[in-house]
Amino acid sequence: MTQLKHLNSKTARISNELTIILKGVTQIKNIRFVGIITIILFLCLLATSVKAQENQRYQGQLNVSGYIGVADYTYLLANGDTILNGPFRLRKANLDALLQEEDYSFDFSGSFKNNFPTGTWKFQFGTFQSNNESQVVDYQYRVAISGIQEKATGNMLNGKPDGTWLYSVHKIEDSEIAKTLFKSDITFNNGVPQRNFKIENDSLTLAGRFLRNGLAHDEWSLFETTGLGAAENWFFNDGVLQSIQNDVNGNIITNIVYKNIPRQTKTINLDTRYIKAITAWQSLENIANPVVTSKMQNLLAENATYYKKIDGILSELGESAFLPEFKVKVPLFPLTAMEQQKLDSIQSQFNATKKISSSFLENTQLNILKLSDAEAAYLYGVVAKINQDFLNPIGQFLAYKNENILEFLPKEKLIKNLWVKGKPKTQINVQVVIDSVTSNQNFELNEAADFDFSSNTIHTVQQLIEYASLSLAEVKTSLGKKLVNEQRQQELVKLEEGLITKDKVLQQFIDSANTVGTNKQQKALLQLKKIADTKLSYYSSIENIKLKLDAAQKLSACYEQFFDLAQSIVALPKEWVRIQETYQDRIWNPFMATLMDEDVKKRITGAYRKVLIPSYLDSIDTELTCKEASELNHLMKSTHQRMLELREENTSKLERKLRKKTDPKVVLKLFGLATEKEQK
Repeated sequence: MTQLKHLNSKTARISNELTIILKGVTQIKNIRFVGIITIILFLCLLATSVKAQENQRYQGQLNVSGYIGVADYTYLLANGDTILNGPFRLRKANLDALLQEEDYSFDFSGSFKNNFPTGTWKFQFGTFQSNNESQVVDYQYRVAISGIQEKATGNMLNGKPDGTWLYSVHKIEDSEIAKTLFKSDITFNNGVPQRNFKIENDSLTLAGRFLRNGLAHDEWSLFETTGLGAAENWFFNDGVLQSIQNDVNGNIITNIVYKNIPRQTKTINLDTRYIKAITAWQSLENIANPVVTSKMQNLLAENATYYKKIDGILSELGESAFLPEFKVKVPLFPLTAMEQQKLDSIQSQFNATKKISSSFLENTQLNILKLSDAEAAYLYGVVAKINQDFLNPIGQFLAYKNENILEFLPKEKLIKNLWVKGKPKTQINVQVVIDSVTSNQNFELNEAADFDFSSNTIHTVQQLIEYASLSLAEVKTSLGKKLVNEQRQQELVKLEEGLITKDKVLQQFIDSANTVGTNKQQKALLQLKKIADTKLSYYSSIENIKLKLDAAQKLSACYEQFFDLAQSIVALPKEWVRIQETYQDRIWNPFMATLMDEDVKKRITGAYRKVLIPSYLDSIDTELTCKEASELNHLMKSTHQRMLELREENTSKLERKLRKKTDPKVVLKLFGLATEKEQK
């Protein structure tokens, strides 16, 4: 708690000053003077030490475990740390909040001795609303409130509950107790629960008792408010739960719990872990109709929740161990260090193996494929059998480990009980049904002779998980290849559907544009159509699925490139019109006495129309590749853009060089353009 960590700054400052003075004193030759100074310094230090041992008081805001209120307490300072010592109080109530909507109030008061809660303590928590009506009583305004009031009172000794502690939760209506929601009455001796206790809520009441050492003893009875007698009785003997008696529809059912308990036991808390240990033990003992209800457990858990709230407050303030620990005994079957190592190995292998099996069993593609593919059905069956016969029982075994109750169960009996019908064999038999025809197939590892599942030890469980892991690894190799091929086949179907669509779009586009543009343009479009047909025909002749999948992906991209090129060819007339309009000037004609449009830079436009465009169209022949189609389309678009740029540039020198030039490569170079091959 940061607000309680006061630094004794004055002491530190005086100490520093004394150090400086002493250094000066050592330089003084007058010994008598040195002696006087030393005495003075000693007296100063003594005074400071005495002051540090005196109680100091703090009044102000404080935050303890999330409860923020006004504090008033005394403390000591020791080595810069705050030691609570004396009365303590922290409270908070807000009248404005109460009148407007809701107020959450609290009031904690008690005493500390050398940082340990000691003496009488009181805790109050309340959530209240007001009805906004007030009255004057004895010169005071009073407001009726409704809500929930929690209250705990008892004595503390050296940070532990001592004597009787009462905890109550009431429902308040118009400033009166309307209903008791919870009530706890427990007696402690230096933190250890003693003698009789009683815990109740609005529907249940639990009564029982402890021995002096805090162990549960004799009969613990649970009553329901709607019933006449005890609904549940637990019979303890020196902390050992011997039997549980339940009233089921008027019939008394008695279940033995720890009948033949071994000599070695362990004392633990009566909590969820203990309940799980009881349930597991009863299942091993094959007790008919084992009954462990959650009602008593829930009531104890409710009590622990309230006590934990107070423990959190006291522990943050000082030294405290407030939680009531109801003690019970359980049989102990300790694990060796070697067994612990094996358990860690089993857990690691199980996690990895279970992940693989689940991935196959939940694979939608495999679940469909196994309906028609015999090999897939067989491999799926092997995975299912491994999961059922190996992994599920091992998972239950590890659940006991993860719940920290494995040491309370006899290992040999537990492992045997996990495989009631016997442990699985190394040879896994799988029944395959395809089209109403049933067949049986066996799976077995080559190294099966190295495994022995006959005993009931942790080493046997390790052998089982290792066999399951190796088996699944082998199945994964075969099944993985089949799923990859199936996935490729399905992907191929989707790609081919896309190819057919793209081919139709290209064909329809070219057919609709067969009357557009010049003969060269129409010829180029027909060549594109012929190239696409040839590539599609070649693709259909490929038989290998992997090669065909790669080819389909490439051809799909190729169709997109062909379609882009076809669009560029169809757009040539529009591009030419745009260029013509760009390369015109308004010139005064003196003979006609008017402004007229006149073409300019004719050598540039002529080179574009008579040299470059025809060469582009002629390059579209049956040998055109997909990559070349993409490069040609890019070059055509770059040429159009360059033509617009040249209109704004000084091209006198360029126009002279273009005179009588008919080689497309030369013209491209003069235009500052180059094919991708030339760029490389």
